[in-house]
Amino acid sequence: MDGFRRSALERLGRKSIAIKDISLQFWCEKQMELYHTAKQRPTAAMERGTQIHEKMQKSIYVPLTVEPSNYSDWMYKVAYENCTSIKSLKEKGKCREVMIYGSINGYKLSGKIDQLSIVDGKVAIIEDKSTNKSSSINEAISRPHIVQIMLYRKFLEDIKDGRYSYDNFSTSYKLDTMALSDTFSLGLREIGIVDELLSIPSIYQRMFNEMRTLPELSSEMEIRYIDKTTLSEFYNMKVPYDMKTMDSYIKNAMGYWNGDREALPVSMSERWKCRMCRFYGKECKTWWNATVAQ
Repeated sequence: MDGFRRSALERLGRKSIAIKDISLQFWCEKQMELYHTAKQRPTAAMERGTQIHEKMQKSIYVPLTVEPSNYSDWMYKVAYENCTSIKSLKEKGKCREVMIYGSINGYKLSGKIDQLSIVDGKVAIIEDKSTNKSSSINEAISRPHIVQIMLYRKFLEDIKDGRYSYDNFSTSYKLDTMALSDTFSLGLREIGIVDELLSIPSIYQRMFNEMRTLPELSSEMEIRYIDKTTLSEFYNMKVPYDMKTMDSYIKNAMGYWNGDREALPVSMSERWKCRMCRFYGKECKTWWNATVAQ
């Protein structure tokens, strides 16, 4: 058991946990693990979902035009674009694609919020999910999306309230060891970035300051279901933030990451999901006979 505990992240080839991975645990934990260990290419449906998000993003999102040359440059780009997005939120009441960071049980977590909007003076979190309009949005389908948006809300609140600060982030990500490439630094100067913001620590300090000074967070979140073909919204779900529910989700998910148990398959009552799984009958044989027999 100790060996399994030590290798929970290692077996997935990761140093941190993606918020999306935790949400996928509530669809099928076994499938989430296989996405990493089987290392298969994205499905056409996944690629289509990415294209939809990129199209929506371009409507109100202005990326940094200087291209990163290495991981340190990429880290700078993330923080700079976060600062730009949050400034847009404060000035125009809306922004998209905001990276969020946090920590649970000593693990680093990160994810990207689809949209933040000012609604009745408060910051509302909005998540877009692309699917077929013919889909019936039931509890099994919405559960992982609810977990995901609740985690976003929790981590944004943690930053605003100082429970997760720049110092926590800097220590965890070892920002003091990162340096920008000469080419990237030159490009930043050419677009007018001032010297005091030409380091990774300085841009992340700015990012955390911008996040801490956001207006009050709304206790109601929103999940919008977008038709893959028409790109039109066909279902809208309002999700109230509930800390007790959030804590129960985290406790459930962390059993896997802490090494207390192996990845669980879907329950017998939800084995219909297996028919939609790329690993069904191949890397994963769980419920194989039972599902075929239906």
